[in-house]
Amino acid sequence: MFKNTVLFKLILASSLLAMVQLACSLSGSSPTSTAASGTGGVVRGVVYGDLNGNGVIDPGEGPLAGAQVSLAGCGAVQNQVTPADGSFNFTSLPAGTCQVTATKTGWHFSGSFPSLGYPIPVASDPSLPTSFSIYLATDSTATSTPAIVPTDTFTITPVTPTATATLAVTATLSGPMVMANTVNANCRFGPGTDFSSVGVLMVGQTVPILGTISDQTWWQIANPGSLSTQCWVANSVTSTSGDLSKVPVLPIPTGLVVSVSVSTPAVVHGICMGPNPTWFKVSITTNGPANVIYHLEIFNGDGTLRNKTSDTALMFASASTQTFDPGGAYNTDCGNNFKIKVLVTSPNSKSGQATWSVVSP
Repeated sequence: MFKNTVLFKLILASSLLAMVQLACSLSGSSPTSTAASGTGGVVRGVVYGDLNGNGVIDPGEGPLAGAQVSLAGCGAVQNQVTPADGSFNFTSLPAGTCQVTATKTGWHFSGSFPSLGYPIPVASDPSLPTSFSIYLATDSTATSTPAIVPTDTFTITPVTPTATATLAVTATLSGPMVMANTVNANCRFGPGTDFSSVGVLMVGQTVPILGTISDQTWWQIANPGSLSTQCWVANSVTSTSGDLSKVPVLPIPTGLVVSVSVSTPAVVHGICMGPNPTWFKVSITTNGPANVIYHLEIFNGDGTLRNKTSDTALMFASASTQTFDPGGAYNTDCGNNFKIKVLVTSPNSKSGQATWSVVSP
């Protein structure tokens, strides 16, 4: 499946606002645009001809000329007619959420990427352009134009954003692209098979290239399953297009710790007033090569710190799990709620804990 992923950004809660606006439009209410807080926003993209009407762009389907693209909700209504490359580009917009539609005689809306409903709600933000794709199918692909409805039913609870989140995918409409060839390509956390797979680039799916390594054997892309993150696909199972000399060379990331756990017998049967030892087993998992630094903290039943070990290094040559006994036995009297914590401090923070009790037989 071929999808032209381009630069897309929404402020925090834009998705919720988009669903509210879409729900309003379906119920006959008019959406209310966000108050302007500055100008300079850019909303741009490409209209594609979806010849088979399946809601995606397949090989052989390309940009559509002569479509009228209308933008409302960000100042005065504006209209543009797409040239041969199918592009549209609205500039100097006030900040807010706009609604975009595309029409052409003999054609009807069949989808967009990202898929947000219709009219398409998009963010106008002076600090970063918003780009996306619109798909129009010929009327001959269906006996009637399907009603435009949300793909799911949502219960809307209005919220007040408390922060701004951005999704920065630094690709341009005409930039280098990569496509999976004959097999679905694993999209890995880093450029190598020693990193965990965190996504999949499906056969025929085409997306912008965000970066590479010095020998251009791996390409960084926006994770198809989680566009707010990035991952890497191998050149050996993909095809590329565009000027690859413009692709920035990125540093190889270090792996991260993705899980930490520790286990110990939940109950130790011993003798009160005597030393009652217990042992621990620690497991640490990474998603790639990493130098992990960790230490242990032991707490008494009343929550006070009993012991803290020094930092210890643990090397991972690839994504894997290492399970080990950290060494030593901890002696405690009878009691409850003894606790051990394993704290990873590098390359990222992660922790796990377990508790145990000591009882007389």
